[in-house]
Amino acid sequence: MAKKLIELRHINKSFANNVIVKDLNLYINENEFITLVGPSGCGKTTTLRMIGGFEDPDYGEIILDDVVINNVPAHQRPINTVFQRYALFPHLNVFDNVAFGLRNFSRIMAEIKTKCTRKYEQERNKLLHELDKKNISKEEKIEIKSRLKEIKIQIKNDISETKSNLIEKKLEEIELKYTPLIEKLDEKIEIEWNKDDVVKNAKERIKEIDNKIALDIENGISEAKAKKTYEAELKELKKIATWDELTKLEKERKALLKDKSLEMKSARSLMMNKKQIKEAVFDALKLVKLEGYEYRKIDQMSGGQQQRVAIARAIVNKPRILLLDEPLSALDLKLRQEMQYELKEMQRKLGITFIFVTHDQEEALTMSDTIVVMNQGVIQQIGKPEDIYNEPKNRFVANFIGESNIFDGVYLGNKVVKFLDNTFECVDECFNEGELCDVVIRPEDFDRVSLDKAKIIGVVTDIVFKGVHFEICLDVLGKEVVIHTYENAKVGEKIGLNVDPYEIHLMKVNEQI
Repeated sequence: MAKKLIELRHINKSFANNVIVKDLNLYINENEFITLVGPSGCGKTTTLRMIGGFEDPDYGEIILDDVVINNVPAHQRPINTVFQRYALFPHLNVFDNVAFGLRNFSRIMAEIKTKCTRKYEQERNKLLHELDKKNISKEEKIEIKSRLKEIKIQIKNDISETKSNLIEKKLEEIELKYTPLIEKLDEKIEIEWNKDDVVKNAKERIKEIDNKIALDIENGISEAKAKKTYEAELKELKKIATWDELTKLEKERKALLKDKSLEMKSARSLMMNKKQIKEAVFDALKLVKLEGYEYRKIDQMSGGQQQRVAIARAIVNKPRILLLDEPLSALDLKLRQEMQYELKEMQRKLGITFIFVTHDQEEALTMSDTIVVMNQGVIQQIGKPEDIYNEPKNRFVANFIGESNIFDGVYLGNKVVKFLDNTFECVDECFNEGELCDVVIRPEDFDRVSLDKAKIIGVVTDIVFKGVHFEICLDVLGKEVVIHTYENAKVGEKIGLNVDPYEIHLMKVNEQI
C-alpha cells in the first residue's frame, strides 16, 4: 500500500481579494507522479508554490510526513523545483550550474534544523494560539513568552547537539574507512624500504649489462641490436634501482591522506567535498543524458538541453519531492513528447515524488499516475488518467480532458438512457428513473455503420484531416456531433452511427463544481 507523503487540508489562498485556491484538500503518495492540470489561472501553480514554500496559504495546513510544515522555510523542505523558465545561471557552465546547490547548501543541515524544530512545533503553535486570545492575563502572557524563549533556546541547543553527534559519527566512519587502507600501504612501503640489497644488486647488474653492450658494439654489433638483447631485463632492473614501486606506493598514500582530509573537512561542515560533488554532478548529468556536456556554456545549449540541466540541478541533492512548473512549455512538439517519456522514466529510476503542473491535457494523460483537474481554484476530479478520460465527473472535466460530445439525456431505468430522440443501452445505473443526466461520448467511440442499421443519422458539415484520422462534424437534429474515423466523407453526405453501451458515460447534471 502506498504511503501518504504530503497532505493539503482546507488550503485557501487569495491575492488582492481574488480567491485563487478555495478549500483545497489533497493527499499525495510517496513515489507518485501526480499532475495538477487545468486552464490558466485555475490555481495549480499557486498550489505548487505553497507546497514548495514560496507562498504561504491564508489558512489551511500543509503536512509532510504527518507534520505541519507551514512555517518551515522553502530551503529547509526536502523539495526542489524545476521552473518554467529554468532559472539557470548564464555565467556558469553546465557543471557549475548543477553543482551550485551542493556547494552552497547542506541538505543534511536543513533536515537537522527541520527535525529539531518539529520536536517543539506542536507546543509552540499551541502557545502562540494562546497568546492570540484576548482574555488572557498579563502574567499568563509573560509566562507564555518566557516559555517561547525557552523553546527557541532548546531548538538551538538541540540543533547544535544533533550536529555535533552527527559530525562525530561521520568522523569515526571516515577513520574506520581509511585506517586499514593506510596501514596496508604502510606495510607495503616498509617492505620496499627494506630492499636495500635488492636495489644494490639491481644497480650492479645494470652496470654489468652496460659494459656488455659497450663490448658488443666494439666487436661490430650495432647499438640497437646490442641493446635489444637486454631491453626487457633493463626495464625491470631500472624499476627496482629507482625505487619505482616505493614511489608509486608513497603517491598512493599521499592521495589517500588527501582524500581522507577532504572527507573530514566536509564532514565537519556537513557539506560535500570536491570529489563527492564531481561524482554527484556526473551521475545527475548521466541520468538526464548530458554526458560530455559538463563544461559547455549555457548559451551554447538548446532549449531541451537547458531543460535537462535544470532537472539535473534539481535532482542532484536527492530531494524527496520534485516540483515541475510547466517545464516543457517552451519546447517544440517533438522534443516535448520525447521529454514526457524521459521524465516519467527518470521518476521511476529516482524513486521520488514528482508533482507536475501543466495546462496540456495530453501531457497529463501521458505522464501521470494520478491527475488532479482544477478550475477556478477548486479540484473538479482526482483519478487515474484512464478514469479521468473515460469517466469524467462533470462537463468541465469532460470538455477539458480530451474532446467530448455532451448531450442532454434522461435515464429511463434498467441501464437505458434516452438522448438525440432515441434510446440506448448503457452501463451506468446510479440514477433514478426519469432523472435528467449529461451523456458523454468521445468522438472516437462512435461506430460508423450503414444508414439502415444506424440509431443516429447526421449530415456532414465539416471535415478536418488530423493525420491518423479524419475529424468529421455532423448535424444531428440541429446539434453538432464530432466523430473521429479512418474513413473519409463528403460535406452534405449522410452518415449512420451506433455506439456500444460501455462507450456511453452518464454524469449527474448538478455535479458541476
